[in-house]
Amino acid sequence: MKIVLFDVDDTLLKIPHRIYVKASEEMFKKVYGLPGIHEFLIEIKGQPECAIIKSVLEYAKRKGLKPKHTKITDTAHIVWANATKKVLKKNPAEVLPGIKKLLEELSKRKNIKLGILSGNSYWRSKAKIESAGLDKFFKNSKGELQGAFGNESTKRSQLIEIARKKIGQETDRFILVDDSIIGAKMVKSMKLPAIMVATGKISKEVLLKYSPYVFSDFGENRWKRAIKIIEKL
Repeated sequence: MKIVLFDVDDTLLKIPHRIYVKASEEMFKKVYGLPGIHEFLIEIKGQPECAIIKSVLEYAKRKGLKPKHTKITDTAHIVWANATKKVLKKNPAEVLPGIKKLLEELSKRKNIKLGILSGNSYWRSKAKIESAGLDKFFKNSKGELQGAFGNESTKRSQLIEIARKKIGQETDRFILVDDSIIGAKMVKSMKLPAIMVATGKISKEVLLKYSPYVFSDFGENRWKRAIKIIEKL
């Protein structure tokens, strides 16, 4: 079995940066009593959600701010997801070129299982993917998203093993689809097969240093080539 794990932001879909900031600031103010962390959030975007919360709390301490508490709980992740869901109702996530067709065709193959590997928590991933109408491709028989998420570890590299234990077996072959430099460095260091897509902030030229399979996007039938690569990996 091949298990193809997709990143969420800038791989499957795109969300305006102002929405990310608005939802994030709402959570940190409501749960931790920390307003005005906009600039620091920009610096650490892309890390697992647990790591982002930890980094913000450490930043607050350095700045002499006093949060209500320093616990990283499911409540924080759920409040963040609910804030995200609220702003996405007015500004739905944009599905990136070729993604829907790529998912439709991969989901037809009996030897391929689709999942998520994201720095977003389970709940925030769900809010974003549902906003884009892509959730049906990643749900198991219980109606839950399959994969590993940013509320499960502070280190993105550990999410691979979490995904393997949750939805795969030792003999399964994991393939990542990602746009980020964090993901690119991870697959190279772990020697994992990956398809990179330059729909985020990182250029094709940079991503080619980490994987030979790099796309500008999956539009204009480029998804067909991506499927052929996945079948060969």
